[in-house]
Order: sequence, then structure tokens, then C-alpha cells
Amino acid sequence: MSMTEIAELADVKRPVVSTWRRRYPDFPQPATEERGQQLFDAAHIIDWLVETGRARRSEIEGDLRVHTLARLGARLPSSTLIPALTALICLRHLSDDEPLDDESPGLMARLRERADEADPDDDLLASEIRGLRVSWLPAAVDELVEAAWSTRGAFERILQVRDRLGATDMSSGRLDSGLESLVAGLADARAHADSDGEVRLVDPYAGVGDLVIAVAGTLRDDQALHVTACCADPPTARLTRRRLAVRDVPEIEFDVRTDPDGCLDEATVVVTQLPYRPAEGRSAALSLNALNDLLLPLPHGATAIVVAPADTTAALDPTSDAGVLRGELLASGSVKAVIRLPGGLIPYRPGYEVALWVLTADYAVGERGKVLLADVSDRTLTPGLVDALVTDVLAWRDEQFDPDAHSRVHTVATPVRALIASPRPLVPRYLPSQDDLRWDVPERVARTLELERVVWEARPDAPRLNSDLSAVPRPRPPRTATIAELSGSGHPKNLSLRKGTRLPAGLILPASSTVNATNSYPVFGPAEVLGESEPGSRRVDRIEFETSCPGARHSKPGDVIITTAPRPAAAVDRDGHSVVEFPARILRIEEEGGKHFTPRVLAALLDRAGRADGAVRPAQRLEELALPLLSPAELNRLDRLLADLDDRRDRARREIAALDELRRIAATGLADGTLTLADPIV
Repeated sequence: MSMTEIAELADVKRPVVSTWRRRYPDFPQPATEERGQQLFDAAHIIDWLVETGRARRSEIEGDLRVHTLARLGARLPSSTLIPALTALICLRHLSDDEPLDDESPGLMARLRERADEADPDDDLLASEIRGLRVSWLPAAVDELVEAAWSTRGAFERILQVRDRLGATDMSSGRLDSGLESLVAGLADARAHADSDGEVRLVDPYAGVGDLVIAVAGTLRDDQALHVTACCADPPTARLTRRRLAVRDVPEIEFDVRTDPDGCLDEATVVVTQLPYRPAEGRSAALSLNALNDLLLPLPHGATAIVVAPADTTAALDPTSDAGVLRGELLASGSVKAVIRLPGGLIPYRPGYEVALWVLTADYAVGERGKVLLADVSDRTLTPGLVDALVTDVLAWRDEQFDPDAHSRVHTVATPVRALIASPRPLVPRYLPSQDDLRWDVPERVARTLELERVVWEARPDAPRLNSDLSAVPRPRPPRTATIAELSGSGHPKNLSLRKGTRLPAGLILPASSTVNATNSYPVFGPAEVLGESEPGSRRVDRIEFETSCPGARHSKPGDVIITTAPRPAAAVDRDGHSVVEFPARILRIEEEGGKHFTPRVLAALLDRAGRADGAVRPAQRLEELALPLLSPAELNRLDRLLADLDDRRDRARREIAALDELRRIAATGLADGTLTLADPIV
């Protein structure tokens, strides 16, 4: 195995293995070399990790067997290797867990006979075993089963690392484990089994059955489970049958089919992920139609937990096809909860964002006329967040739910009527709770006073900073409007949003005596917005720019430059006349917008946007951000405070820069003997 594979096995970073080799003389020596890469004996590596206390043999033996299978099967396509592996594991399971390889001649013929006996109708594995031509595979599967302690453990281990075995087609749609846990928790299968005596679990787009297995794993051994899984691809359907078979689910209790017609007729719990569509073939209307198609045949009392594209929660024109369809879904009372999720939850498609819809045909559940909304797109889906979301939704859906008895953490019960008429995204507006007003707001005020004291103690010669921030006795949230509403075609327009310019490579030059304000334009891009470059330090030659980018617009003084990549941020272009570099954009305050915003205030409000760990895009599209419309008095006071803070920051920044440069000059001068420290003048 390679050093990279050793790092994966030991769950450390690759440089750690190099450190081990250098620091510990007893680290195993390379066994061979392949294409210039040193390879180590896997058994010796296992022994060393266990002997030095860096791993437990029981925990990494399974990983070692998978590594062995991956290396031995490197010349087999995943479409052959994984069906063969899972068929052999399933055959061993159905043969009372008897080893496959008895180390006697005629092994392959005996395995085919066992397969025909175990699967006479060829629904599970007979074809895969008959087509097996690799004689070493049965023994390797026996080792994997022993290392995983069971056939079920070995099967799940194969699917857990299917991407390492080359099965990217099976991995492209897999969900993050946190999202699987959220779906399983919201399905609440254990409670359904207790109340109904059984769970009839259905996944109409099951794939390899990840969500079905996640929900099944929440049930007790004494609870009855009936599974119906639909897989349009016949080989995938056979694999899913094998996966359910090794879980000791009697054949009569699961049905894996390729035709989804009628599969929801007797369902009590539905979990599924809508099939992926590429961006050019995806639309909110298509996704909402698919949700509606799932809802229509849903039996009374059944619950559906659906992972759908995030565009189903985006801002929609209420009169558009998608807006009308979403309005009808909400008005039906069948939508119980919608959760907007962070990006990065489908690892193979990090740019594909999803939301979670909770649907039911039991319209009396929850508060009538309301839908539970949550927006956790700016957070990481941790186990604690999953548990809080599940608790909020299940408590709200309880038949004896008391709105005053349960304090929701992340969700807001929102009137359906307000959602249908609004073009805004399907996300809640979080208002401060009584606990917030009682504890958090006074803490904010106390922290403000403490920070003002710290600033004064640092510079007692400067004017005292007084922010004048205080708690509101009876808080009322201000009116809000999205950037799309403020910059839309409606009149009067408050803001205008303009794209940045894609600058050709090599056009941007550092400011110098030859590249200066007289013959060039300053560049204002993500680097300037994020504070990585001083405004004006990067420039483009005027003639070359006008030639390369004819018609490109410049910024005006006071324009707010905003970027969402590599992370969301906003800054004011005070001097203007800059070339705004894509992907940064210009947000300009129009005449009517001056009633609600100043450049400083707008930039400060926009700077609140965030991004969850693992996401490749910001939590919301820029146009979906809701901005508060402050009163003129509050706007003026906030602008004055921000101006004072900016002035203090600029002076502090200049002082720090001067101190850093003085430090460098002193150290350099004394180091090369060109400077000395004279005696102080008394």
C-alpha cells in the first residue's frame, strides 16, 4: 500500500506518515516500488499501527480487506467488481454464513450450484455468481466478512467505500451522513411502528437504498418493517435486493421493483431524494411537479420526507408556473415543514444545493394555515443541529402540540397566506424570542459597553467612543425587502445591481511609477473587498482596457462592491471610477434608495451573509438577501456610528502599518550594520 493509503487507513494527514518514517526507526521499510511510488506491506503496516497504539486491529482490519480488494480488483470494472462482491456476501449469508472458499478443487462450480439453490428465480445473485471468473474473490470475501464480524457489516462496508472501488455512478447521488440522519429522524419510523404495529417504508427513487437503510436502522428488533424500493436500473435493483436480504428481512417483507407505479398505495413512511437533473435541465417548476406527483397518491396519514433541489425554496414570481404550483402545494395543507439546507451535502455534487420537504396527507396535523420553515443554510449540519430540527418538527406535528409549551430553536411557524402572495424565498423570518429579550439582548448591551471601555483604554488620548446602543423596550422588527425587490423593475427603484467585468489574464498590473493614476484605472475586485489588497494597488492600463473590454462600466463614488466568492463580503468604493473585477458586482444606491440606505450602512448589512463549512456557494443568492428598511433617524445615527468606527479603523490600520515598517527597518539596519541606535536626547 502507498503512503497515501496508509494515511487513509490510520485516519491522519499524508505528511504525518512521512514524519513517522523519519522519526521512528521501526517503521516498516518499503516492500517494492511501482511507477516510482514506494509501496509497503499492508500486514506489516497494520502490525506497526496496532503495536504503537495508533489503531485498534478490530477497527482497521475491515479497511485493510477493502484496500486489498480494491488493489486486487483494480483491473475489474466497478460494474463487475461490486455486483460480484455483494453477490458473494449475500450467498454466504443465505448459506447460513458458511465460508465460500473450502480450499478444495471445483470451487467455482460449487458456488454456482449454491447460488442456483439459494436463488432459483435469479432475483438476487444467481446471474452474478454464474458470471464470476475470478477465483481469488471468494477467499477475499471470506476475509472481509470475518473482519467485519458479519455479512451485513461486510456488505455495508463495501457500499460505504464504493467510490474507492471505482463506482462513481453509485456515489454521485449519495447524501452526507448528517442529511441521512436528518431524514431518518424526521421519518420517525419507531413511533409509527409503535402506533400502527408496523412500518410500511417506501422509496420511489431508492438507488442503492441508502435512505431505506438509514430509516431501517432506527427501528428496534421487535418492530415490523415492510420495504418497497423502486430502482429504474435493473442491476441497481438487484443490488438493493441483496442489501435488504443480508439484513435478515424476510423476502415477503421487501419488494424491490423497477416500475414505481402503485408503490405508494400502502405506504406509511416515504423517504426519497428527487432524481438529479443538471442545471440546464432543472427548474423549480419541474421539481415542484415532482413533489406534487409524490403527494397525490400518498395514503391518508402517511408522511413523506423528500430531498428536493433548493430552487423549490427560491424567490418565485407568484404568477409564474412555479409560483402558482408552489402556492397550490402550500394552500393544500399538505406541506408541514420546509428546511433550507447548507450546501455541500451531496459530496460528489457540492454545487447542487438541496432542501428538505415534509409532506403528509393528514391535513389536521400541526397548526392549520401554517407551515413550519427553517433556514440552516448558513450553518454546518452537526448532530446537535440535526437533533434540534427533528425535535422542532416532530413536536409541532404531534397531535397534542401546544404552541406555548415548546420553544422552537430553528423553525418558525409561518402563515401560508403570507407565503403564497409573496415573491420572497421560502425561508422564515427569525424574530427574537422571550429568552433572547431576557438574556441575549442585555448581554449585547453589556458587551458593547465593555468594548467601548477597551477602545478608550487603548487610546485614552482619543475622543471617547460612545455607540449609544441600548435595548428597545418593546422591540418591533423593521420592514424588510429583498435585493430583488429593491432592484426590480417596479417603480421607484431603490438599488441597481450590475455585473463585474471579466478581465483578460495579464491585464492587471501592480501600481508603480509607470502604472499610475494618469494612465490606468484602479481595479476593485474580491481581493479589495476582502481586504487582501489595498484599493488602487492593482490597476489596468486605460488604452488596453478600453480595447479589450469595450463598453465595460466603471464604478461611481459610493458604490458598494460585493462578492460571494471566495466568501461573502462587501466594501464601499469611496473614490469610484474603478474597474470592478468579476465575480464582484456593483450595488448602487439610486435616488429613492437614499431614504433607506447609505453606502456604509448597506455594506454593513450585506456583510452579515455567511456560508456553511463545506458549501461552495453562499447560503442565499444575493438577490434573495432581505435588508431592513430603517427609519431616517435610525439610518442617520447608524451611518454616523459606522463613519466613526471606519475612521478609527483607518487610523489604527495606518498606525499598525507604520509600526510594522519601522520594525523591519530597525531590524534590517542593525543586522547589516548600516544603522545604529543613538543615545536618546535628554
